[in-house]
Amino acid sequence: MKRRRPAPNGTVFLVPLRDSGYAIGVLARATGEGHAFGYFFGPRVSKASDVDMAKLLPKNALLVGKFGDLEILRKNWPIAGALKDWAPADWPMLPMARIDEVAGRAWLATYDDSFDCIEETEIDVDTASRHPYDRMMGAGAVEIRLTSLIRSSEES
Repeated sequence: MKRRRPAPNGTVFLVPLRDSGYAIGVLARATGEGHAFGYFFGPRVSKASDVDMAKLLPKNALLVGKFGDLEILRKNWPIAGALKDWAPADWPMLPMARIDEVAGRAWLATYDDSFDCIEETEIDVDTASRHPYDRMMGAGAVEIRLTSLIRSSEES
């Protein structure tokens, strides 16, 4: 069953942090079926008007990956605006790694914009650690991970 997209690609939204304030997300892809791919940023902000859109560049992301879009649809992750001149090529769906730690093996998967795996290659575990993890993060996982990443950046 197809449902509507949570927002257009290039939309900037706020992710509530578990201690206070918000992290910033950029919706790079959404299927309309609950799957999304995004780039997530600090620093911590308290409201949408605190977001500096000019600093939202893929290379500055604290976290990149697939996530469920339900909290955007429910408006629990509020929309802060949209990136001007957003282009999909500038915000690619990056290859993502899976690691089987028991076997000591890893794979790098490439997905198309529909979230279909179009290529998978075995790579070494060390190389895999330099790529986003290939998993679908729930809203809680995104919030907890961003809270930890932003807190760590504030402490250093």
